[in-house]
Amino acid sequence: MFFLSAFVDVLLPVAIVVASGYALRRRFDLDLPSLNRLSMYVLGPSLIVTTIVRIDVAGGEALRIIAASVAVCLGIGIIGLITGMVMRLERSSIVALLLCVMFMNSGNYGLPTSRFAFGEAGFQRALLYFIAQTILAQTLAVPIASAGRSDLKHAVRQMFAMPQIYAVAIGLLARFSGIDLPHRSDALGSVFRGIALMADAALPLLLLLLGMQLANGTHVEDVRLTAVVAVLRLGVSPILAYGIARALALDDLALRVVVLEASMPSAVNMVLYSLEFNARPRFVAGVVVVTTLLSLVTLTLLLTVLR
Repeated sequence: MFFLSAFVDVLLPVAIVVASGYALRRRFDLDLPSLNRLSMYVLGPSLIVTTIVRIDVAGGEALRIIAASVAVCLGIGIIGLITGMVMRLERSSIVALLLCVMFMNSGNYGLPTSRFAFGEAGFQRALLYFIAQTILAQTLAVPIASAGRSDLKHAVRQMFAMPQIYAVAIGLLARFSGIDLPHRSDALGSVFRGIALMADAALPLLLLLLGMQLANGTHVEDVRLTAVVAVLRLGVSPILAYGIARALALDDLALRVVVLEASMPSAVNMVLYSLEFNARPRFVAGVVVVTTLLSLVTLTLLLTVLR
């Protein structure tokens, strides 16, 4: 009963929107790169700005959530590296494994799931986790994907090309300037309401994009290694996150959000990195699809515990 309730209450709304995106992509020749840019450069940053301005999370708790996000990424990366070495994988396979286990789909999938599961308070904490993951993906994924061929300057340039970085800066500036943007009736208030209007469109588009990306289709290239990655990403990562959250003394809601976010499937954008640096892109694409489908079961099980 609790299992069915967790799926219907939280994951079914998410699955319906993702399935709609999948069906649209299969039926129409949609311009997926343009929609991705719309999400990355307009709607996503708008969501970050408005949430930071409105967020009701104490500074100490926010820093601990960010620290948990970083620790989960690095911790599961170390476990993945050791696993790859024990399995005696070649370099390209270890790189692909790390891309799939370290970076989770905490945006497209994690944010709406956290909102449905834990309400607005949970969503605000999930956004902090997501912001940290976004920065980590840009700063760590490039040198990992290139297996040492990318220098520090390139990674820094990648980081500062991210619109999310500037959205965080603008949001923090607005929050700590003492200007109460949500309740102003002047031009600044109107600007904020326009940004908030765009932010409202971010989550639906993120889920539609996830469905469209899954509709591109792929096949499982390496069943054994895919199974290993799925266990690490969907099974080991939430256990690790729970231990880290307890060690950081996160309160009950923040702990549940961190564990849920850490349980997300492999990030879709890792396919792009694997393509650019030839790190087994077909394998990475297959892992993204498999872990996303399996997550409907694993997340439902997890939500019966977390809720």
